[in-house]
Amino acid sequence: MPHAVDISNNFGIIAGFIQNDPQERVKYSPIIYILNFLSSNRHPIVIHQYIPIATNGTWQDLLSNADANIYSAKYDMSISINSHGDVLVGMQHINRVFLFSVNVSNPTQLTYISRNTNSRSLGNGKSVAWLDNGNVAAILVNIYSLSYQWSSSQIYFYDMQSSIYNSNSTPLSVFPNYHQLLPESFSPVFINIISSTTSLTLMDVNGNLLIFNPTPPGFYPSIPATGSIPIITVSEACPLGMYKDQTGINDCILCPTDTKNSGNATIQCTPCAPDAFCSLGSVSEISQSALEIIEQVIAYPKSPETTIFDEILIQNMFHIGLGHCLLVSPLFWTLIVASLAILIVIIMGMLKFFVRHPKCAQIRKRIQWIFKKTDLIGEGELWVGGLVSFSIVVLVSCAYAFSNAYLKQYPIETSTDSYFACDVSIRNAKFETHLQTLTIPPSETEQKMFNLLNEQRLSLNIDFINTFINCDVISIQALFGNTWSTIRWSTCQNINSILSLSIPLPYKHISIQIILAQVQTIGALRVGVSGDKYEEDSYKLKKLNFYKSFSKNESVLAQTLLVSLALTKVINETLSMKDEKSDFSGIYIPTYTIDLNSLFLSRDQYIRSTSQTILLSIVLTETPYYVKNQQQPIAKQPEIVFHNVLFTVACLKIFGLIFILYKLIFKPIYHSLCQTVFRYRQEHKDNSEEIIGNF
Repeated sequence: MPHAVDISNNFGIIAGFIQNDPQERVKYSPIIYILNFLSSNRHPIVIHQYIPIATNGTWQDLLSNADANIYSAKYDMSISINSHGDVLVGMQHINRVFLFSVNVSNPTQLTYISRNTNSRSLGNGKSVAWLDNGNVAAILVNIYSLSYQWSSSQIYFYDMQSSIYNSNSTPLSVFPNYHQLLPESFSPVFINIISSTTSLTLMDVNGNLLIFNPTPPGFYPSIPATGSIPIITVSEACPLGMYKDQTGINDCILCPTDTKNSGNATIQCTPCAPDAFCSLGSVSEISQSALEIIEQVIAYPKSPETTIFDEILIQNMFHIGLGHCLLVSPLFWTLIVASLAILIVIIMGMLKFFVRHPKCAQIRKRIQWIFKKTDLIGEGELWVGGLVSFSIVVLVSCAYAFSNAYLKQYPIETSTDSYFACDVSIRNAKFETHLQTLTIPPSETEQKMFNLLNEQRLSLNIDFINTFINCDVISIQALFGNTWSTIRWSTCQNINSILSLSIPLPYKHISIQIILAQVQTIGALRVGVSGDKYEEDSYKLKKLNFYKSFSKNESVLAQTLLVSLALTKVINETLSMKDEKSDFSGIYIPTYTIDLNSLFLSRDQYIRSTSQTILLSIVLTETPYYVKNQQQPIAKQPEIVFHNVLFTVACLKIFGLIFILYKLIFKPIYHSLCQTVFRYRQEHKDNSEEIIGNF
């Protein structure tokens, strides 16, 4: 049962069904024959055949084709042969278009090349045709349900020379699209296409004809709104961001990523600067700064591991490091002074034991008298205690200096790096962060901050990046209850291919629709919110100005966009150092919810689009909770003074204990050793004198 046929000079192709054994599940199977016209008896003979086999587990594998012996439009097939021997066979009932190759001079075999399947539906390949001397294929793709209910009709144009044709192929263009629209007089249901070498004729279900004439490079076939039949296309320059470098009836092509078309050259796209933002279909070079993300809120600091001032003081007094840590180490300078004290002790010992001059003895006694006066440990009892007292004074002075500087490291907003300590990030502050529900009434001190946040007037800021769309095609609607009402922007301008909008928001819980009644390529989207600051007493409402940009490589912004933006209150409380009222500050932080896969389209998806408008829907809400941050000092002035006094007393007592041990243990041992040495020397001297007397 033949359903389609096409012939060339030397061979012909027939597609249809053959009947199977009645016992088999599949009653009729599709088949493709090649007929050779070069036989000696001058009659065409079948020399080869191809039977499409359904893949196991697919919906095509379930078909029985039991009614294929009765004519039905869903079993329509189509064939087209070009001058190179390439053969297209469309079988819409299995949603496949096959590509074969035949040797034109010796047509003895039908060689399978590839196939194209268009998802789970019917209609792919309802009609096929070759264009541009066999270099471009036109495929009529009708979308039917499996019960053969029509959904849509489109013509796909494929470059068969520079790309591989299969189910993953991206078409050159698709008709109709957003700038090649069907006139009202033409039915959206297509039933057939017929081609000449360069032109293409489309027939709708009512028999109306649309003739596509080839256009030169830089132009595409535009559909005139004349209403006359047949409709004949006219040439029109490629839209911005697109190009066409050859003659044909196909549409213009989006400029590849990192290239642009600003309208000066529609035959080819020009390269962008390496550091510029040039997305798919770019109309201009855009600085990367246009995609800057502005985040006003950073993570609240964590409290230090140690929040007890005693531990902090001890750690910093007795820590020695390298570089900067060595220079600010109190222990290091204490050891320097102690080393000088040891040097003085050595010098005093040398003066005592090795220098017998009376004047040196006077100097040594004078020095001892001076150091006894500075003895804080033995209360003037030991001159060595005076030397050690200098080390104690250095250590305690460093403790006082550290404590004074540490006291000023609060709050963190006014603090700078702590160069007085080894850890320059040390602060006199500890932090707490809580997530609290808005259903619990805030305290009286917090309520005013809540009021300021609730009363802050916000503006929605939108940037459409890398586009030539202007403000005169924009309309804005807001949802008030169940009614969409028109609202106005406060500012709108397109500067350097960035269309910027600022929209005052009547409420914080609101849905906004921005409608652009002109479809052009848009490379990226940037959404932000701004609000003025306000200060009153100890309450500070911070200025709001955050942005987030959205872009995707090798993609262009879609025509239907949805961005959800949830605002969360953040309240910061800073407790006073002097037991006065706390300082409050507040700001909103955003949470964006978007799906990049639906926000952007690939080139393949974009050329299939037929939308005439771009609709951006933004839903603003406020989260049912807020963030409460609290900052308080680790140590206040009275506590620091008290702990410094304790540290001073502790140092004196520790060194005093050392001197007590010296007097009770080391000094008696020293004197005992000295007496032993003295007696030994005296006995040795007496023995020497006795020996001399005997002589």
